[in-house]
Amino acid sequence: MNLFERTIASLSPSLALERARNRLALEATARYDAATRTRRGASIRVSRDDADAASHRRDIISFAARDMIRNAPFAQRGLRVIRSNVVGDGIIPSLANVETEGVLRAWGRWVEHFDSTAIDARGLQNLYGLQGLVMNAVCSDGECLVIRRRGTRAMPLQLEVLEADYLNDWRDGRLPNGSIIHQGIERTPSGAIVAYHLYKEHPGTLRPWRQSSSFISERIPASDVAHVFRVDRPGQTRGVSWFAPVTMNLQDLADYQDAQLVRNKIAACFAMFRRRDEMDGEPRGEPFPNKVQPGAIYELPPGESVEVATPPRVDGYNEFTSVVLRAIAAGLGITYEALAGDLSGVNFSSARMGRMEMDRNISSWQWTLLIPQLCDRIARWALEAWAVSDMPSPPSRARIQWTPPARVIVDPNREFEALKDQVRSGFTSRSQVIRSLGYDPETVEAEIARDMAVNDEMGAVFDTDPRQDKGRQAAAFVPDQPPPPAVDD
Repeated sequence: MNLFERTIASLSPSLALERARNRLALEATARYDAATRTRRGASIRVSRDDADAASHRRDIISFAARDMIRNAPFAQRGLRVIRSNVVGDGIIPSLANVETEGVLRAWGRWVEHFDSTAIDARGLQNLYGLQGLVMNAVCSDGECLVIRRRGTRAMPLQLEVLEADYLNDWRDGRLPNGSIIHQGIERTPSGAIVAYHLYKEHPGTLRPWRQSSSFISERIPASDVAHVFRVDRPGQTRGVSWFAPVTMNLQDLADYQDAQLVRNKIAACFAMFRRRDEMDGEPRGEPFPNKVQPGAIYELPPGESVEVATPPRVDGYNEFTSVVLRAIAAGLGITYEALAGDLSGVNFSSARMGRMEMDRNISSWQWTLLIPQLCDRIARWALEAWAVSDMPSPPSRARIQWTPPARVIVDPNREFEALKDQVRSGFTSRSQVIRSLGYDPETVEAEIARDMAVNDEMGAVFDTDPRQDKGRQAAAFVPDQPPPPAVDD
């Protein structure tokens, strides 16, 4: 402690203690490079904003992502890879905890509605197409809204998918009852979401007769809205485009490809320069042609020569593109091979390892994002609508469970043997394996039982029937015969 510090300590011990604490804290943080403001960390932008404040221009990010998806091939490819793996042909619902025949028949009628476009309020897609549409919006815009619409008694449930642009961002403030509206989302003082304030028309519509109502919002209860977005930080209420970390990479790659395309065009040009020696008057002889014909031989006039230009070389294109695409794939959470379609440098082991890492992301997006925020909400709406329809009501214990699409099997011969060993060892069940392959276990078991019954009735025998193996094993074992005598060595 120097003289200055001792003087402060004698006059104000509390102030000296506070200075000592701050000095120790400063020394501790200075040991982390990320906490320093040196030249190396000058580009780091430090902010104490919460999740929503840090992304308050999410609309600009989503507009940029939409432009990338419209015009950049690899952005469109990344979106398709995520959708096709998370949703694929659809996350299939099945009814559980129900054995009543009448209820099961009623559920079959409900599934027919899910398979048809009657579930769509706009009448364009079935349930699985709507799932893919929601996943597209979540990936590009960061969030999506699904509204429950009540239809007819025969079909009392319809779904309408809306972009996040429908949220009235201008509704922001405190209400007389103590609730808070933030960016169109109404919450109670405790933080529970009670309503969404949505525009009646898309605010970006170009139809003049709709522009008058495009800025009029209506209050929709939260029980009729499914707000789907990836939660990255605690306290987050709005989603951010998944393309936010890679938008600049995609733009740089597009600019680089355009520049290389122009450079290759220039390199492909065969340019010639005509030189004339100084002479009096016009050159004698035939004029030199302005265009060169393939295979032609030209005779130059006296005093003239031709110099051929050397086109520029184009090097490092593949290496640079590969590095940028790997960064884009890492930012989106998919593999480079899936994004670029380049399988030249992989074998079975490397492809399987990369696919396993991507499968973890896909499973996380299915079970922590799409199924709990969208599918389970639709299941609750379906059961409520079923109860007021003209079909037999489901029991209170009935619930709807969801089966994601099957994951891609790189080597079926190896992986199916591993699945069989897991079932035989008791590490998993047949139902779990069937569900991991993208099928509903109850449907598969019912189809197997029906096929076996038809085969028995027709007397048909197939080697795919495991009962035939048991029959052959039983016929091969004859217990009345004595065992063969032992042979002495």
